[in-house]
Amino acid sequence: MKDRHILDILDRANFAEIKGDELKTVQAHNAICADCRQAFEAARISSVLLSASAEVPAIEPSAFFQSKVLNAIQREKQNLRKPIAAFWRWWQASYPLVCSMLFIVATLAVLTVFAPKSNADQAVSTYNLYSTDSVILNQRPPRSLTTEQALEVIYTERRDAVKR
Repeated sequence: MKDRHILDILDRANFAEIKGDELKTVQAHNAICADCRQAFEAARISSVLLSASAEVPAIEPSAFFQSKVLNAIQREKQNLRKPIAAFWRWWQASYPLVCSMLFIVATLAVLTVFAPKSNADQAVSTYNLYSTDSVILNQRPPRSLTTEQALEVIYTERRDAVKR
């Protein structure tokens, strides 16, 4: 019996159908063989679980859920058959948003083309360099900026930004 395991008996028949001599053979072999004992326990547990699941009635989905699923399937079939109809439904749902986006883009394009040109060059040429001393002493700065004055303003602003 040591060479012959009971695995073929467990595999061949349903656990609930093992009776009589086969059950005595299986129990005798389980006393000696740990592997077969483990297989026997697994078969017994699975039999209990199968019988318990057979007792639980099948759960039927509600009529509302069934109709929702069937409607979704039907809509998908219609979309596959009629892609233009699907596009039309999408357009009906989103045309206000699309139209407002197109209006904004057109407005910005018109403003870009017809807006008055900015005078960035004039702003640079009319830039006055006021230092704290010149304001306190009521001195007027020179009309044109020198390179040194421009660099002084740039580096002073950088130093002030680093100090903050």
